[in-house]
Amino acid sequence: MLITKRFLALSLVFLLLASVGVPVKAQQTLKDVKKERGLSDANVLAAVKTFMPRGGRDEYFGFVGTGNSGTMIVYGLPSMRIYKYVGVFSPEPWQGYGYDDESSLMLKKGSLDDKIDWYGDMRFPALSETNGNYDGKHLFYSDGANSRIAMIDLEDFETKQVLSHPLFISCYPEVAVTPNTDWVVQTSQFPSTWNSRSVDLKKNYDSKLKSGITFWYFHNVKKVTKTGHAGRILKEKSITLELPPYTLGYFDVGKMAGDGLLVGLADKGDNHYAYVVDYKKIVGMKTTEINGFAVVPLAKALKADAIALIPLPAKANILKITPKGKYFITVDDQTNVFDFAKVKKALAGKTFSGKADGGIPVIDTKAVLHGSVNFGGNVIDVAFEYRPDIAYASVHNAKKIVRWNYKTLKKTGEITLDFMPSYLMVPQGLTETPQSNYLAVVDKEVDYKHLQSVGPVRPSAQHLIDISGDKMYDLYTMTLPQCNMYGSVAVLRTIIKPIIRYPTGTNSRTGEISPFKTVAGKEKIERKGNRVHIFGTLIRSHITPEIVQVNQGDIVTFHLTNLELAEDETHGFTVDTYGKHGSFEPGKTASLTFVANREGAFPYYCTEFCSALHLEMEGILMVKPKNYKATGGSGEIQLTAKQLAGYKKDYEDKLKVIAQTQDVINSVVKWLKENHYENYPYVKALVVDAVAQLNKAAVPKANYEKFAKQGKWKQAFLWAEQYFQYQVKAADSGLRAKKLLKEKLEGIK
Repeated sequence: MLITKRFLALSLVFLLLASVGVPVKAQQTLKDVKKERGLSDANVLAAVKTFMPRGGRDEYFGFVGTGNSGTMIVYGLPSMRIYKYVGVFSPEPWQGYGYDDESSLMLKKGSLDDKIDWYGDMRFPALSETNGNYDGKHLFYSDGANSRIAMIDLEDFETKQVLSHPLFISCYPEVAVTPNTDWVVQTSQFPSTWNSRSVDLKKNYDSKLKSGITFWYFHNVKKVTKTGHAGRILKEKSITLELPPYTLGYFDVGKMAGDGLLVGLADKGDNHYAYVVDYKKIVGMKTTEINGFAVVPLAKALKADAIALIPLPAKANILKITPKGKYFITVDDQTNVFDFAKVKKALAGKTFSGKADGGIPVIDTKAVLHGSVNFGGNVIDVAFEYRPDIAYASVHNAKKIVRWNYKTLKKTGEITLDFMPSYLMVPQGLTETPQSNYLAVVDKEVDYKHLQSVGPVRPSAQHLIDISGDKMYDLYTMTLPQCNMYGSVAVLRTIIKPIIRYPTGTNSRTGEISPFKTVAGKEKIERKGNRVHIFGTLIRSHITPEIVQVNQGDIVTFHLTNLELAEDETHGFTVDTYGKHGSFEPGKTASLTFVANREGAFPYYCTEFCSALHLEMEGILMVKPKNYKATGGSGEIQLTAKQLAGYKKDYEDKLKVIAQTQDVINSVVKWLKENHYENYPYVKALVVDAVAQLNKAAVPKANYEKFAKQGKWKQAFLWAEQYFQYQVKAADSGLRAKKLLKEKLEGIK
């Protein structure tokens, strides 16, 4: 259809007429918004309490495992904004986790079968501690599905270590740490054989099946390196305590008054217990070796009076230790508070009332019980806060949270909810100094009367409760997609000190400089037989080399280094149809390996938007067919006089742009110097990056001047373009530095 000016004019008239009577809402007042949406003052106050203005910072970082997805979610409190997903036990393509060689190797090492497990079951994490308080260095998870343990470094929020348990077929999906993170504790969940052999369960259940508690030794490097904390779990120094075939559940490590003891839940048949282990005795004992792992036989632990059981009235849902370590609490329909001093006295005095299966001594419950309380329903979890002796209980079926005093056993308040609460978390709540402003409550049922339907599979949800005053308020409902949520932890944001870049050439999984580190001008392609190694670089906005030729059937590895120095200049990399993806943060080196099994031309490109010239970050992988032989032609393509003239003009035009850009850079430099940029660390870092980019431009400048003198205008133009790209990067960093410094000078935070 021919579109005329008359048609366009009529269309505009109709649009204007159609808009008549439509209210303009962009300038609404708060009063108008409240009226239109039916909001109360309490609704608005709740929204304000969780609102985070642009440039604002959350008070806490929260961490939650996604359950079966095998990843971790990082979110903020009180805004409840999700900041990122982190691959832990399963591959995560956005950051290339399980796709690049380095992370794939780490995941394979964490498998007994040298393969990548594509899911994990992670529920209850633990943050590293110093003197019983979170230190913001590391985070640990247990994989209940594949019997693994993982360590995440909070310097860069990356998984650094995944280990497979050499004994346990079934692990409880929780970890705990000792007060100074000397040991990371993991237990079995369901009994199994330790030799991977089947047995007659009717005849040999008690004699062949085992349970256990593992104390993973953590080598905690106190000094911070340029690539973060280099702490690692050392398998060769770790120990497992052998136990009879009990089903083990939630556990916690004592602190202060309870220091040296580990307590947890154990069940066998109709018998339910809290176990008590003197772990300081256990880790000092002589061991035997099973499957290459150090084991303390049960007999030795019994002889040293290092373990005992306390009968419970029913199967408990959870067990937690109070902040000062004086009590531990178990919950079911009844909440039981046990006194650590009495437990220690019973262990020391060997005042046992009998023995349970496996010959484990039993401590009389009444002798160590501080007291019990009933909240009118099944309690799923408890959490602690800063105010002395105050705890919270989630009474599931009654749809309420009860605030109570575990010393006096008196209820001090409650809030009725419109959902059934389960797991609880107070920021810093598992330390000696919990906070007292927020309580996060998991809603596992997620009733659709509160949310829009997104199909039969529902997200998990977590509610934020304001507990800062005498009365509690439900402030916010956060949905967590791709997540089967259980427990979480939260730490003061200011305790964590994330890095913003790696030293150039860093293997981020090990913290070491990669042997495949490549710097500008040293890019190369090496071939040995059918093995091809490409040593390349990534920098706004260029992938070097731009063309790679291989033969069909070659094993190809791209070793790529991100040369950026600026903050948040991450590059992605993929080769079309080959199923590989890498994420390259500033300074990082990683590798991608695949078999070039299809002939053709395959683009490779940056997958992470990095600058206005992002789309220029591309190249071509040429895969020649098997037995390919080149025919005709060799040497450099000759340009016509017209083509040369065109390149000469392009070159001259580019020099004008270079000069104009340099004027901008000079003016920015002058302003920064006049305003003493060097007094502001973040501004100075951007200026250092800008200078580094300009220093790299020296080689392209020498090359374009050389080729211009020789009349090789195509080469001269291409090198001038490369010089301009370095200029743009320098100008970008300089302008960002100017903006930031201007905000600092004007008092904008």
